[in-house]
Amino acid sequence: MFSTPDNLFSILRLIVDILLVLLFANLIFYTALSIIGFRKPSRDYSIVDDEKKFLFIVPAHNEESVIGDTLYSLSQLNYEKKLYKIALIADNCDDRTAEIGGNYPDVTVFENQSNPEEPRGKPHAIARFLENNQWEDYDYISFIDADNIVHPDYLKEMNSQVCTTPELTAVQGYLGIKNLATSITASGYAAVYFITNRAVQYGKHLLGWNAAIGGTGFILSVPYLKEHGWNPRSYTEDFELQVELSNQGKRSTWNHFAKVYDEKPNSFIASHNQRTRWAQGHWFVGITTTPKQLKRIIKSNGIVELMNRMETLFYSYSMIRPVIYCMILFLSLIDYRLLFYLPNLFSLALYWGVIEIINFILVPFLYITQEGNKYFEQQNNIFFKMLLYIRLIVGFIWNSLTYLLAQLVGFATWYFPQNKWRKTAHSAVFEKE
Repeated sequence: MFSTPDNLFSILRLIVDILLVLLFANLIFYTALSIIGFRKPSRDYSIVDDEKKFLFIVPAHNEESVIGDTLYSLSQLNYEKKLYKIALIADNCDDRTAEIGGNYPDVTVFENQSNPEEPRGKPHAIARFLENNQWEDYDYISFIDADNIVHPDYLKEMNSQVCTTPELTAVQGYLGIKNLATSITASGYAAVYFITNRAVQYGKHLLGWNAAIGGTGFILSVPYLKEHGWNPRSYTEDFELQVELSNQGKRSTWNHFAKVYDEKPNSFIASHNQRTRWAQGHWFVGITTTPKQLKRIIKSNGIVELMNRMETLFYSYSMIRPVIYCMILFLSLIDYRLLFYLPNLFSLALYWGVIEIINFILVPFLYITQEGNKYFEQQNNIFFKMLLYIRLIVGFIWNSLTYLLAQLVGFATWYFPQNKWRKTAHSAVFEKE
C-alpha cells in the first residue's frame, strides 16, 4: 500500500473533504426536498373552460408500431377540437410512420430528410420543423414523444393551470409509464418515476421553484419560442431549456394531473444506451452553463428566484455521486490512509443512518404505494400486491445501481459531438391504470 509525505497527504485529504462536502450537500438537499413532497398532491387551480390554443409536436423516427396509438390518444382528448392540432414529424423514416400519420385527418405530417453529414435526432428534427411558421398562431406547443399515450384530460388540466397562472412559460406534465411490468428494467423505471414525480417535481412545485423539464409531456409558451428560438446543443434539449428558463428568470412549474404515459426499455443494453445519452447531454449542459448559472445566482431578485437557481445548479450536478466515489477511490490508490473515508463515502456512518432510512425505505415505500395505487388495486389479493411491490423495489435498486455506470460513461464522454441520436425501439401496448 502506498503512502505519501505528510504535506502531500494533507492536500489529498483536503481534496477528499471538499468532495465529501459536495457529495453530502447534494444528498441532504434532495433528501429534504423529497420530504416536502409528502403532502398529498392537489390542484392549485380550478378547471376552467377551454381557451388556449395548443399545437402538439410529435417527433418520430421509424415508429410505425406505436405511432397509431399515440395519435389516437391525442385525437380523443377532452378538449375543444378547434383549439388544438397535431404535427407529426416523420424524421428520416423508411417505414410506414408518415403513412399512418396521414390516416388521421387532424394530423399534419412533416417529413424531414437529412443529409448524411447533417446532425440527426429528436432535437434537430424539431428545429427543422420550427423553421416554418405553422406554429406561431398557437398559445402553447406541447412536446410529445412518438411512443406516448396522453391522458384524455391532459389539455384540460394544462389549459386550466396556465389560465390561472398566465405568467408561466412552461409546464411539465406528470410522466407515467406504459409498460410497468414487462421487465425488471421497466419496473425500475416505473418506480423511479413514481418517486421523482413526488420527491422532486411536486416538492419543487410546492416551493414555487421551476420544474425539471422531462423531454416529453411539457408545454412551452409560443411567445417565448418566438423570442428565444429553438437552439439545441446537446442530446438533452429539455435540460437546456430548464437551465435557460432559470437563468432568464422565467417561470415553469409541474402539473401532477396532466398525465403522459411513456414506454421504457426492457433490456439492460437499451436502457444503458438511453441513459448514457441522457448523461452525456446532462453533463454537457451542466458543465458548459455553470459560469452563467453562478452569475445569475448572484443577480437573483428575491429568495424564491435565488433558491430556484441554486436548485438548478444542484440539479446540473445531480449525477456527481459516482464521479466522486471514483475520484476518492483513485486518490486512495495514491495514499491508502484515505480508505478510512470509505464509511463516510458510502453514507454508512451512524450519523447518516436517518438520511439513508428516508431515501431507501420511507420515500420509496410512500411514493411507490401512493403513485402506483391503481396498479396495486388491479392485483387480485394481498399476495400479488406484495409481489408487485417487491418487483418495483428490486427494479428501483437495479435501476439506481446500473444508472451509476451510465452517469460515469456520460461524464467521461460529455465533450463528444452530440448530433447522432441512437434510437430506442418501441413496441409496448399501454397498460391502463
